[in-house]
Amino acid sequence: MNGAPLPVHHVVLIGLMGTGKSTVGRVLAKELDRDFVDTDAAIERDAQKDIAHIFDEDGEDHFRLQEIAKLSELLGEDRPLVISTGGGILESEKCRTLLAEKKSEGTLVVWLQASVGVMLERTARSQNRPLLAQAKGKGAREEVLKSLVARRNPWYSEAADMEISTDTMSIQRIVRTVMSTINYSDL
Repeated sequence: MNGAPLPVHHVVLIGLMGTGKSTVGRVLAKELDRDFVDTDAAIERDAQKDIAHIFDEDGEDHFRLQEIAKLSELLGEDRPLVISTGGGILESEKCRTLLAEKKSEGTLVVWLQASVGVMLERTARSQNRPLLAQAKGKGAREEVLKSLVARRNPWYSEAADMEISTDTMSIQRIVRTVMSTINYSDL
């Protein structure tokens, strides 16, 4: 093997809620002339109900199984995709393993990060975040996010090929940063 980087087939965006995965993903997909898929939106479409209702009616375990199936389906696509994942997708060891395996086939995993304060601000008006909806009382949403950061950041770090803080970067600069890692001659 000559050591040249593999061409990037899929770009997978990981990170907590409110880090900009969906927004960055849409712009990146347009710039790369690829289809964009948000795993949460795809699961909602398949189930014909939103994530909050899936959690309420079927439970978090059922939702996590849907995430595994959707990620596996998308990473098996022949057409190159930009995939935005739900913040908890790496709760599943199967998803962590799947991403690790797909890296050898040209999948680029990008971890978008934000400070707890920025995530709180970006998710303040959202009603479709079951883990935050359960948080009642002053400071409860912040505590939930801090807990998620502590539990999930090691998984994100292990899975990621690159990490980008989205606190102060523009969407265009984030997209340019990701694109700068892609070998265009192999696309």
